[in-house]
Amino acid sequence: MGISNATKQAVCEKYRTYVEIIYRLGNKEMLMKQLYQYAELLGIARNFSSFYNSIMELVHAEVIRKEPFVAFGKKTQLQMLSLRKYAIRFIEQKPDSNSVASLPKTNSNERILLSIFKNYYIINKVIPRVKREMGEVSFESIVKMLNRDYSTILFSKNQGIPFLSGLRNDKKLQHILNIEGIDQCLGRMWEIKQKHLDGFRRGSSMSEGKGRGNIRSSSHSPLADLEELVDARVAKDLTKEEKIDYYTIDTMLSFNAFIAQIKVKDGKINVTVLIFDIHNKQNIYRTVTHIACIYNMFSRFFNSEFLLKIGIVSIDDSASRNLKSQAEYKPVDFNSKERKASRLSTILKEWRVDDIMQKQIDVQFVDYNITNDFLDGIKHANLIRR
Repeated sequence: MGISNATKQAVCEKYRTYVEIIYRLGNKEMLMKQLYQYAELLGIARNFSSFYNSIMELVHAEVIRKEPFVAFGKKTQLQMLSLRKYAIRFIEQKPDSNSVASLPKTNSNERILLSIFKNYYIINKVIPRVKREMGEVSFESIVKMLNRDYSTILFSKNQGIPFLSGLRNDKKLQHILNIEGIDQCLGRMWEIKQKHLDGFRRGSSMSEGKGRGNIRSSSHSPLADLEELVDARVAKDLTKEEKIDYYTIDTMLSFNAFIAQIKVKDGKINVTVLIFDIHNKQNIYRTVTHIACIYNMFSRFFNSEFLLKIGIVSIDDSASRNLKSQAEYKPVDFNSKERKASRLSTILKEWRVDDIMQKQIDVQFVDYNITNDFLDGIKHANLIRR
């Protein structure tokens, strides 16, 4: 006999904070190790034993799913937690299970890897600020701090429209925003979204009713899969100039690049962006082209100069040093035999960021020690995604 909805509802109510953290801070999926860190920081678990009992109660009530965390083809000692349909329905306040989509089974572990990076940032960078500036650490205070920072950390792919719409209408930022530039970006994202929706509806109508259901606004739906395919085709057809001019918040999110903070102090605009190299690609050319596009995009959003701080976040120190070495490498000119500008500077210049603009960009190479903390210290060489 299955678990009744009444039982599931009661367990969701009892452990609402855990369910909310997994849903909002983990995008419905989170390592149990990181959830326990939240439980400690928020003071909702006396010890690991009581925390684990709570998790197992959620598991047995079929509210969450617990399974081994497999990274880069290797099973680790850690466990990952994902919300089941009823938990998603509970948070979204939907009337029935047909109104929500369950988390898809995928061959890629991108979702959980991204959750690890995001929550490492929140736990180690955001919560200390919450303690200093707000005093009490709670789920609500964490979300409030991220919203105050104008951060996109909690946004998923294809959620650029709600973020940018909120930014556009923020009263505190009106004096620095170029509304025309923002509206152009919003227009592009709306146009792309509408084309994808039209294509999805045409595909559904051709299925002769088989497997048809409600079109949902979910980052893990057939629409999202279609968008990724369309985006991949479109990207191949765009020229370099078009890639720069058409770059949007959605493009940025798709590259796992997130706004950590937009801060205005003494009339000066500071934008901090984190680029998570979750797949350990260590591709400096692709990364720097995105930095150039991000800079050009923000130059359309603001009506004055701004400082762009970029943190390129790798899985460990070895990967970070490798990327930094690639960026700082200065090739020798064949004719003059002199060292040219660094690869970082050269690529930026090729992508419409000249020497003067580059003075407004500060690139830092950092790591979150993911290998040792979450991947059982697997050797760096074994993590290269093939």
